[in-house]
Formats: sequence, C-alpha cells, structure tokens
Amino acid sequence: MTVRPIDLQIMMPRTVEVSKTQQYLKENNDTQKNLMTVQFQEQLQTAKQKVNKRSKTEKALIEQEHGKSKKDKNGNKKKNKKQKQKQKQKNNHITKKHNRHIDIKI
Repeated sequence: MTVRPIDLQIMMPRTVEVSKTQQYLKENNDTQKNLMTVQFQEQLQTAKQKVNKRSKTEKALIEQEHGKSKKDKNGNKKKNKKQKQKQKQKNNHITKKHNRHIDIKI
C-alpha cells in the first residue's frame, strides 16, 4: 500500500491526536484498576475488623435454649430418667423378640 503525499499530510497530525487519546485511555484504565484494588483492600480490612452480627433468628433460638435450661434444670433430670427407663424397656422388648428361635434337626 502506497501512501500519497496528500494522505501523509492528513495522517501526520491525526496520529498525534490518536496517540494522545490512546495514552489517555491507557492511563485511565490503569488508574481505575488501581482504585479498585485499593477499595477492595480497604473492604477486606474492614471486614476483618468488623464483628459479625447474628441474625434475629439465631438470637431467638439461643435465647429460647438458654431460657429452657434455666427453667427446666430439675425437669430435665426427671425427663432423662424417664427416657432412660423407656429406652431400657425397648431394649428388653427387642432382646425378648430375638430370643425366640427354634432349632430343628431332621
């Protein structure tokens, strides 16, 4: 491709304009990248220092469990005994069922 002198006269001033524009865009992109990395680092730092707050449902669940333990200290002992007795009865009942084997020899 040959360049004519007239085209060259038009292209030379435009190359300077285009190079300035390209340089500006490149610097702008670099600046934006740097800004984003700095902001991201700041967000990470604040997230590390920030205390995580519990949601309302977690608080309610903890309070309910905590309230139950205060109210039912004696009740839990009785329930535990009853549950243990029921478990023993179930185990005895299961073992009785398993002991019913008949051995037959022919």
